[in-house]
Amino acid sequence: LYPEDYILTSRDIPAFLQALVIVVLCFKSYLSDSLGCEIFNLLTLKQYEVLSKNLHKVRKQFVLGLPGSGKTIVALKIIERIKNSFRCSAKEILYICENQLLRDFVGNENCQAVTRIAFLKGNFPHVKHIVVDEAQNFQGDWYQRARSIVKERGGIFWIFLDFFQTTNLHNCGLDFSKLYPQEWLTKVVRNAKQIYDIMFDLMGKIMQARNLAVPYEVLEELLKQAECAHSLSGDYIVKENTISDNYFDDVAKQCKRYIKQGYRCGDIAILCDTVKTAQECRMFLGWSLEESSLWSRRKTLGLAENVLEDIIVVDSIRRFSGLERKIVFVFYPFIQQEEIPPNVLLCAVSRANTKVHLLYRGEDSL
Repeated sequence: LYPEDYILTSRDIPAFLQALVIVVLCFKSYLSDSLGCEIFNLLTLKQYEVLSKNLHKVRKQFVLGLPGSGKTIVALKIIERIKNSFRCSAKEILYICENQLLRDFVGNENCQAVTRIAFLKGNFPHVKHIVVDEAQNFQGDWYQRARSIVKERGGIFWIFLDFFQTTNLHNCGLDFSKLYPQEWLTKVVRNAKQIYDIMFDLMGKIMQARNLAVPYEVLEELLKQAECAHSLSGDYIVKENTISDNYFDDVAKQCKRYIKQGYRCGDIAILCDTVKTAQECRMFLGWSLEESSLWSRRKTLGLAENVLEDIIVVDSIRRFSGLERKIVFVFYPFIQQEEIPPNVLLCAVSRANTKVHLLYRGEDSL
């Protein structure tokens, strides 16, 4: 009645149970729901191994991951496990990140969520367990303070880092020789294959430049193990603007095309080099999209904090850190492509699930 593969022997049972647990521990992903691709809802084997650690024994852990490898998803799953394993309340678990919008996105009934700045200024008398995300962009003495809180109260301390997405030129407050115990996440699950290929090239350029305060020896080994966890197809489109181009008009026209093809406004993000450029882009797009009866300026455009709404996000690359959209426009209207720092471009490109448009200034427009 069953195919031969369904006949399990005693040797097959461990592998079967492992596969079953990976499926049972699946996470909610609007990417999977919107693309109809089940793999985005499943943990990779390495994610499963990290999550299955005995928290009573592994109380401190550094998790180093590549862009798109699911670090924040694993961080949130660890928070759930802490709450369930130690039967503690949300006020006893603290999630710390650099980005205010990611803080708001993560904040839920399982934990308190704060930014690094708020953590350094605040008082958290009930906190026992701390999970840190985006630690590569931290600065100051946050580590010592967090470590002393957890050590004094006998809690869990997990730190998630992605040194390839470092945008802070200062020391992140960590001693790179003491990042132990350590786990790596090297399978990229969030981005289409073509976008992964671009990300891989950008990570190679970051390794060549060596102009950041990061542990390059570890990054080199991480890059050797990098792989895309699927074969989902996508697009990476580069547009060089000339002196005769209207920088914003091309973006507006392409957004209209995507909506006509059936995409939602909530599938699109336009990420600019600066907040000022983003403001100018929102203003122009508002005028352009108002001309069509299919659009409403008030309901169509928004900021990164509106990422869960059905609107086109128009904001800076930095403010969109940790978030994602199906289609991302990376907008550098006043700079040539080779002048864009590879680590900043990687931060922007990795926000896209299936399509990236890179728009930059050409030589003849200087």
